[in-house]
Formats: sequence, structure tokens, C-alpha cells
Amino acid sequence: MPPAFVNYDELSRTLERMAASASRELLAKQPHWGDAILCDGLVYAARALKTDAPIEAAQRWFAPKLAAGPRTNGWFWFWAAEALPALDLHLKTGDPRYLDYARAIVGFMENSAARTPDGAFVPHPPALEVWIDVCYFTAPAIALLGRLSGDAAMIERAADQMIVHRDHLADSGSGLFWHVAYVDRNSHSPCLWARGNSWFSIAAPQVTAEIEAAGLLQPLGAKVEKVREALALQLNKVASLQDQSGLWHTVIDRDDSYLEASAAAGFALALGRAIRTRLRGLDEAHARDAYSRALGAICANVDSHGAFTGVSQQTPPGDFAFYNSIEIATAPFATGVCLMALSEAVETWQTKES
Repeated sequence: MPPAFVNYDELSRTLERMAASASRELLAKQPHWGDAILCDGLVYAARALKTDAPIEAAQRWFAPKLAAGPRTNGWFWFWAAEALPALDLHLKTGDPRYLDYARAIVGFMENSAARTPDGAFVPHPPALEVWIDVCYFTAPAIALLGRLSGDAAMIERAADQMIVHRDHLADSGSGLFWHVAYVDRNSHSPCLWARGNSWFSIAAPQVTAEIEAAGLLQPLGAKVEKVREALALQLNKVASLQDQSGLWHTVIDRDDSYLEASAAAGFALALGRAIRTRLRGLDEAHARDAYSRALGAICANVDSHGAFTGVSQQTPPGDFAFYNSIEIATAPFATGVCLMALSEAVETWQTKES
């Protein structure tokens, strides 16, 4: 059965429960590459709930990092993910140390990170691979830093990252995205992974919003249109593949794969943004229905302790059987995205009521 429509009170209560749990978890758990996304989710929650408690937890988590400076060697996911929450903490607190921290990460990305010949970031050199996740880990932070720095060329380079990821990974028949492109072999991984698709759908409206906020819609109009067209095409297909539960299958076009919660959080975040901005080409009636169902589904997956459950764990590319074998539990990256989705839904509701 479809989930019941969630109201403002339910969204707020769920967000409050999650934010309290996530604040404790971030400071007590073993380090995980998804912690930076959880940290960013707490910044969103603080804004939506109008409370400083989540910000205080985020600052405590970041304090030793600020003291040591960013680590830009080692596994890409750890250091690249930290730029965006650092920028959001800077915007929230005004502390220039966060801005400097993010600037160091983005500077390393742009000047030293491995790339394909056409400029896409490569997370695991020397393997010449383009991963769909990486557009989220790089382009929104580059765009936001570019806006804060008044650097139009940097903002344009963020749009270029979205476009080159689309060029390598979009499935022309569906508008969905493959998980990994193997550039040297001119091939891609065999499955359309739901969470991977959600990373693109989250990143695209963040990048275009920064372009608009910087007053660059006209000079970058052609590139913005490419990103928006890809997003509308993708989200229309995503909405058509949603399960009646409000979730999506982990291999998004295979209903014989299990239902999974983190993709629903990502798609809820993306659909909400697309609806609010009246994304051209979006089937708005179907998008609104999918958005409502997704919000209901993610609320239903937040347990009484505030943990976001039903999340597939770390997932490298593989065949269908491999994707369908990944363990289900909780994960900090998923908690972070769920906090973002619920926060933006609460803020939208507050705006309508004011």
C-alpha cells in the first residue's frame, strides 16, 4: 500500500528525532567516509528546526579537522566530501576557517586530482573511471565556492563537471545513469543503481541554483539547459519506477532487486527541489505524487530512536547479483541525505504557512 501523506507535524517530529540521534552518532561512532555528508545534514536540520544543537555537534566534529587542515591524499571519498559541509558551516557561522578549509580541498581537486582527457574527476587513479557519485562530491562545492569567491570561471567549471558526468554515464534510452564508466574500454558497469542516480539528481539543482544566485544564467545558459534537461529526463523516469511503498529498488529498473531507503531520501531531496523551482520538462503531477510517497517512505524508515534504516551499505560496481547482495543497515551518508530532504520539506511547508 502507498504510504500515508505526511503532514508538517510528522515531518518536524521525524526531523527532530533524527537530528538528535545523528548529533550523538557523529561524535561517538567510528570514522566513515559518509560522516561529512551527515555533518552537512545537521547544518540543514539546524536551519529548518531553528536550533543550534545540530550546529554545535557539526562544529565539534569539524574542530580537529580545522586544527590539522584537510587531508587531500588517501581515499577520494574522505577528503572530497568535506568541502561542502565546510562551506555550509562557513555560511551558517561566518567562521572564515571553514572557508579556507574548503578552498584547500577544492584547490586540490581542480589543480592536482586525476582526470579523464575531457576533464571528469577520477576517484581511483590510475584506473581511468568516471563514477556517478563523484559529481555530488565535487561540483556543488566548486559551484558554491565559486559564488562565494566571485569566481565565474570556477562556477562554470562546476557546470562542466555535471555535463561531463552526464556525457560518460547517461543511458540514452532511459535518461538514467550508469554507476561507473570505464573510459579506456568505452564501456560501463552493467546496472542502473538507484543511489548512484540519486547523487546526480541532488547535485544538479545545487549547481544550477548557484549559477542562478551568481547572476550567471544568461552567460551559462546553454550549459544550464543541458544540466536541467538531463535532470528532468532522469526524474521523470525515476518517478515512473517508484514502488508503491514509496521506495525504489536498489537496481532501479529491476523489481526483482530489493527496496532500499537511501535512494528514496536522495530522490525526495531532488524532487522537492525540482518542484519548487518548476523545472522545465518535469512531469509535475507525477513528480508531486512521487515526492509525497518518498517523504512518507523515508519517515517510515526512521525508527523510534531516530536511526534511518533500510540503507544499502558501501556499494562498488558489480553485476546484478552483487548489487542485490549488499547488506542493509544504517549509514551516515544516508542519514545526512535524509536530514537534508526532511529539512527542505519542513522549510517549504513553513514558507507556505507564513
